[in-house]
Amino acid sequence: MLGAKERTVAMEAASRNDWATVPNAITLLRFFLVIPICIFLISDTRPTLTAVLLLAFGLSDWVDGFIARKFSQVSRLGILLDPIADRLGIVAIAVALVAGGFIPVWIGVVIFFTDLVLLCAYFFLRLSEPPSSTLLGKFRTALIMLGLAFVAAGRIDQLSIFYVPGIYILYAGALLHIVVGFGYLRYMRSEARTANRPGEETKP
Repeated sequence: MLGAKERTVAMEAASRNDWATVPNAITLLRFFLVIPICIFLISDTRPTLTAVLLLAFGLSDWVDGFIARKFSQVSRLGILLDPIADRLGIVAIAVALVAGGFIPVWIGVVIFFTDLVLLCAYFFLRLSEPPSSTLLGKFRTALIMLGLAFVAAGRIDQLSIFYVPGIYILYAGALLHIVVGFGYLRYMRSEARTANRPGEETKP
């Protein structure tokens, strides 16, 4: 996920036709990886392949950000797609794990409804772009992804030892998700108030 510096670069490059980049292609791939992962989790099949695909899903988030920064391929489209791919992917995988009976229902509910509230707030407040990722937000995402990966790996007989630690990691990640979500909500409300002050241009 990109921070404020990368967003600034993207805004400066907005006049270019910069949507066709390697990072954006990787982000789109991340969308498609979610489909087989969820199917395998819900049907409780292909545990090894599921773990490999989930690992690829998590690593792709780091890879596209690294390439975007290293080769100056940060784009406006990437800024919008990257967090969407992260959040939709994590929500879908968490829901699939709940449906498959691998994690407690409350974890899926917390992840789903926190993101739903933030998404609704984003459109209701009519912000021009999603909030920049914070250090705590990045840690939250990494924690949840680690927990999901451990639980998925725990479905493999030889790696079943990872299952219980994965559940506890998800406990911590879900609780931190609420804290981070509240922080993002406050930030978005503050941005909306600033944009709507008299004498200042209202964001579309």
